[in-house]
Amino acid sequence: MTTDQLPFPAKIFRGADALNYLGECCKTQGEKVFILGGKTALEKMQGKICKQLAEAGIQVIATEWYGGECSRTNIENLTTKALEHKADFIMAVGGGKALDTGKAVAAECRLPIITVPTIAATCAAVTPLTVLYNDNGEFECNLFLKDCPAATIIDTMVILEAPAFWLAAGIGDTLAKMYELRGAASAMEPTSFTISAVTNGQICYDIIKRFGNEALNSVENKQNSKELDSTVDAIILFSGMSSIYGGEKLRNAAAHAIYNGLTKVPESHKVAHGLIVGYGNLCLLALEGRSDEEIIEEIKLAKCCKIPTTLKQIVKLSKEELTRVAQVSAKATAMKCMPFEVTGDMVIQAMHRVDQLACQV
Repeated sequence: MTTDQLPFPAKIFRGADALNYLGECCKTQGEKVFILGGKTALEKMQGKICKQLAEAGIQVIATEWYGGECSRTNIENLTTKALEHKADFIMAVGGGKALDTGKAVAAECRLPIITVPTIAATCAAVTPLTVLYNDNGEFECNLFLKDCPAATIIDTMVILEAPAFWLAAGIGDTLAKMYELRGAASAMEPTSFTISAVTNGQICYDIIKRFGNEALNSVENKQNSKELDSTVDAIILFSGMSSIYGGEKLRNAAAHAIYNGLTKVPESHKVAHGLIVGYGNLCLLALEGRSDEEIIEEIKLAKCCKIPTTLKQIVKLSKEELTRVAQVSAKATAMKCMPFEVTGDMVIQAMHRVDQLACQV
């Protein structure tokens, strides 16, 4: 018998004005904080964050931009700075790459981290995982961490102010928890963990299908709603739990593999991670040989949630670029989680089929 160790987020504050609890939860982590984050996130949030921390008697010893990519270079640079400043804990503010960078820095420093997501585009705020890229923005690998963040502050009023395409990206990334885990788990021996991972993925799907479109309308109209709350829960919390239960063996599959392949094309870097994954979900269904009727229904859901349904909505590729993307996708570690071998030609055929069906909707 083996002993399994599962990391879980210690504290989560979610809702309108959740940021008001920042000082309270930081008090338990220490007296000196090193803050890193995205440029836009820090510009918009620094005043609110510093006010909360000052009231709690916590010193901000440095505030740094995370570097623009979650790369080894940026992680090493920020780790050196955090150690030089002798921080008690790390705070990461912003989107997925900023939060992932912060988690890796905290792990290197052996310090706790508090995450403050300013968009709901991934489950990065709560997971023990950092997605590493090279300095050019090409996917490199997943870095599995020992611990989840000590606390996460999910202020839906902050998320409400972000452009709606970030929420659409979060929806695309979250839907993958059903499509990918269902496919990957079909070739695995069922356990309580795998069943929990897949079930959480289905919960995410059900919540998005019920509330996703109305949540997007809330963001576009800048009006908070219970539909937004529910959708944010699916994107960050329930998706995160699916990732935690899935662990290293049951996390991604074809949708993320196709995203990884597309990162080899610089033009695709302008498109949010989750929007590309959302398109990859549809390609996964084609790879599985699902019926036209089923794929069309999922294309309708994707369109309803403002997710790309054709490759050209993401990037226009030459024949050579498409071949390279398909080959990289087929060889990606995530693609090995599919219950059958996938070739580059199969990826191209799946993309063509999805593009053709999308034109019928």
